[in-house]
Amino acid sequence: MSTRRWVTAVWAGLCLAGIAATSALNAGPYQDNPESPTEEPVPTGTYVVDCKAIADDIEQARAEAEQKRQEALTPSATPTYQGRATVKAVLVPEECADELENRGLKTR
Repeated sequence: MSTRRWVTAVWAGLCLAGIAATSALNAGPYQDNPESPTEEPVPTGTYVVDCKAIADDIEQARAEAEQKRQEALTPSATPTYQGRATVKAVLVPEECADELENRGLKTR
């Protein structure tokens, strides 16, 4: 088989694999409902959200940040660059809103 034919065969195989992968991804874990095309797809799989673990992680990160801030404010600490700020955004599922509010972690 010549190099040109081999390259063409490999290219065609990759194209077919891409089409198959796209088809599989579009089929996804959603239920198709042909009667109501305007509705959002509904996921069929279930997932478990561990709200306590998420809240624990947020509390731990805030405690570490506060500890570092306190260490930087102590007079015996070595001078550090004072113009530095760190921001961390955490996306939390709505199911965890009550847990975060109960612990005082909800800011909005």
